[in-house]
Amino acid sequence: MEKKIICLGGLVFSVTVLAQNKSTVNDTVKSERLEEVIVSATRSPEIVKKTAATVTILKRKDIEQQSLISPDLSNILAYRVPGLAFGNNLTGNRGQTLRGRNVLVMIDGIPQSSPLRNNDREIRSIDPSILERIEVVKGATSIYGNGAEGGIINYITLKNASNKPIAGKTVFGFTSHDVFDKNMFKSDGGAGYRISQSLYGKLGKVDYLVNGTFTRNGVKIDGDGLVQNPRYGLGETNVSNAFAKIGYDLNENNRFEIMYNYYSSLQDSKYILDLGKYGERPSAGKLGERQGAKEGTKYNHNGYLKYTNKSIFRNTSLNTTLYFQDFYTIYDYRDAPRWKTGGQSAILEKKYGFRADFTTEFKQNDKVTGSLTYGVDLLNEKTSQPLVDGRIWVPELNMIAAAPFVQGKLFLTPDLTVKGGLRWDEMHVDVPNYTTLPSGKDTAVDVLGGKLRYNNLSYNVGLSYTAIDLFQPFTSYSRGFNIYDLGRVLRDAKDNTLEKINTEPIVVDSYEIGFNSKIGKSIDLSASYFYNYSKLGADLVSVNGFWVPLRAPQYISGVEVSIDVYPTKNLNIGANYTYQEGKVDTDSDNKYEKYLSGVRIAPARLNSYIKWNTKNNKLQMGLYHMYSFKRDRFEKDASGKYQEGEGAVTDFNLFNFQGSYKLNTFTTVGLGIENIFNKSYYTPTAQFTARDAEYVRGNGRYYTVSFSFTY
Repeated sequence: MEKKIICLGGLVFSVTVLAQNKSTVNDTVKSERLEEVIVSATRSPEIVKKTAATVTILKRKDIEQQSLISPDLSNILAYRVPGLAFGNNLTGNRGQTLRGRNVLVMIDGIPQSSPLRNNDREIRSIDPSILERIEVVKGATSIYGNGAEGGIINYITLKNASNKPIAGKTVFGFTSHDVFDKNMFKSDGGAGYRISQSLYGKLGKVDYLVNGTFTRNGVKIDGDGLVQNPRYGLGETNVSNAFAKIGYDLNENNRFEIMYNYYSSLQDSKYILDLGKYGERPSAGKLGERQGAKEGTKYNHNGYLKYTNKSIFRNTSLNTTLYFQDFYTIYDYRDAPRWKTGGQSAILEKKYGFRADFTTEFKQNDKVTGSLTYGVDLLNEKTSQPLVDGRIWVPELNMIAAAPFVQGKLFLTPDLTVKGGLRWDEMHVDVPNYTTLPSGKDTAVDVLGGKLRYNNLSYNVGLSYTAIDLFQPFTSYSRGFNIYDLGRVLRDAKDNTLEKINTEPIVVDSYEIGFNSKIGKSIDLSASYFYNYSKLGADLVSVNGFWVPLRAPQYISGVEVSIDVYPTKNLNIGANYTYQEGKVDTDSDNKYEKYLSGVRIAPARLNSYIKWNTKNNKLQMGLYHMYSFKRDRFEKDASGKYQEGEGAVTDFNLFNFQGSYKLNTFTTVGLGIENIFNKSYYTPTAQFTARDAEYVRGNGRYYTVSFSFTY
């Protein structure tokens, strides 16, 4: 526990991302460099250097540039966010942890993750075409409570930026594996396309933005020209996104806003699995007739009604949000002996929530000396996992949760900030009587339902000092918790009453110490060390082909380092490095003898890039590099095989390119190249999973050409 003691000397704090109202920020923003970027933190805005945590922000320009290479949010985040595991090139995001822990994904503060049954689809839950920015806060967070044990990813949607009655933007994109391939428009070709249309404007006190985006992915092909295994694949998918946001400014202090977003990603493939052999040859696709319904997210509806009052009473603002989510995803078809007669499962989620945040500022001589953010979160969620044919794998779980919270900031000096907060979560989950759906030689178990009750006190403290540009240290502590995929536990029940099933939540103590540094006028540097510990963790292990939780003490530690260099006004060079490792005490003897599997711990990774643009910004280019290190922590069994989740991961290099040129004021043409050198490689997920069917290579070289028109 020496690593834990190192951080105990510092106070730890965990920040979250939601509020977007910049009017309450008292720091002056002078440039786009690290110490001046505004983020939404502690549910009231502040400056990055004062958050006492490691924060990564992807602005609109970053998202557009990366989307030109690939509109896959999983890859966009992997290239830009230290601490986030590499994407698996599949529809799901299993294994894409943040600092080895589950991450809470939100859309404008609406949770996409579910503690009742993890759908592994939350990172790909919205199209990047309608994102204003992405804010990622590392480490367990107490202010949002359940589910944020590794941190938060908040997708913040676009808003109108024009005073004209009507303005718009149209984007056409075309993607191909090989621009010279005569078969690219045929069934075995790799061609795809993308269309996006936005209209926005302001009419008096009303502002609006509407967008529709459709993407058709062609057949996905690896570096050797093989069609990738279509199971959970991204090839031959139709991705649709419809978005609308309307705001009404009642006066300068009061605003109403309504938002709705629809997202769908369904695969319609002519290919079936051509089974490979782990470690020898990849699983690929071959033409054939697929069983079952179309795989993917059939729909993901999100919406909110928001009311903001900048001065509800003295020095106090109010933000309230009434929101909903309605989600339905379908998994692949499995033959017997799974569920004995085979089948295809799905997850349905419905959430209805309410948030109320008050922020009171304390002033002395017209200077802010501190602030207090306080309020309550209410949530009703219903989640189930049936089979498409009507059989029930996980019964409908009904959760009602309430959580009051308070977060305070005290500016001891203009450069010394102390933060702290408390949150109390009270959660009740109704579980009906149900019968397990056995597989293989298992027998069905009749389980007597009931009510599960959870309550938890989370707290956080943090300290940051920003007086010296060269060295701006911070340290923080936060306690987070997670029910952790309750449905996965219940569906594999071997006992007939809830009291005999281990449904105890995960409580995570997260520590961080780090610094930000501004070296002269051209270098930004940041580094942090993190450590998190849970007395009762939940690593996933495979049993008879099913992922089940291993409940045991575990810890994870690591480092993150980022540097950005601005040699000239038009040139930006940057790099970031992430290393993490974790162990589990399987025997509860206080000896952490076993490494955590690849499902939790990603290999070390080095990302670097160079971006350049002309003085008039007509021409812009970027080259991006990723080096994923090897990770080999486990021994083979007596039969010479790795246990699932413990396969050795080899290293690989990838290079991407994107560039754009403004033909005139209204028209821009862009070019993106994914995997420039057509590298043939296996993703870390394909390697550590150690399953024949999931031993699939990553994408080969893909070209994207786009045309955008603004008016």
